Amino acid sequence: MNDLSELIDQIKKLSPENQARLADHVAFLQWQEAQAQTKTGQGWSFSFIERFKEAAVYASERPAGMDVKLAPAVVGGESRPALWAHPPLTGQTVIEYHVPIPRQLGQIQLRLAIGIRDGADIDADNLVAFSVKVNGARVWGRQSNAQSWQEAAIPLDLSSGDMVRIAFCTEALNNHQWTWAVWGEPEVSGVIPAQ
Repeated sequence: MNDLSELIDQIKKLSPENQARLADHVAFLQWQEAQAQTKTGQGWSFSFIERFKEAAVYASERPAGMDVKLAPAVVGGESRPALWAHPPLTGQTVIEYHVPIPRQLGQIQLRLAIGIRDGADIDADNLVAFSVKVNGARVWGRQSNAQSWQEAAIPLDLSSGDMVRIAFCTEALNNHQWTWAVWGEPEVSGVIPAQ
């Protein structure tokens, strides 16, 4: 049964209980593969929280109304270390890092969460544009006003052995008030193959 469409048809015929058991088994197999990759290579990561002092913080236009800092953020009742990135009255807040990518690094991924901090009285039609740029090119984005953490895992095609610019940008799309945007625990990770 090498044809995925046949496999999917077979899965659809299973009871909901057996589909849940199969999902658990698939998760276990994925965990096993991740463990095997870790054993065959060395994990590497770059925490944007830990390296906040190295970041360049600026507004794309004027900084009036912008508020950026490193602090725990409570979103949906859950506290996480975060980059606070309240956008300015006009334009974007930009938090930019220079990230050294080790030679031979593979499986590069950016993991993060976004949200609006608890206590914000943000209107339902008031959105914040969250975007990630690598060397000036947008690689990910989402518009949201959710007061719950929204996770994202973004595969990155980066040149190993190079220095890249990674920027976290926020912009108020309607009204600047209550756009208490935060980036929860952003981190780039990858694997360096064993020698």
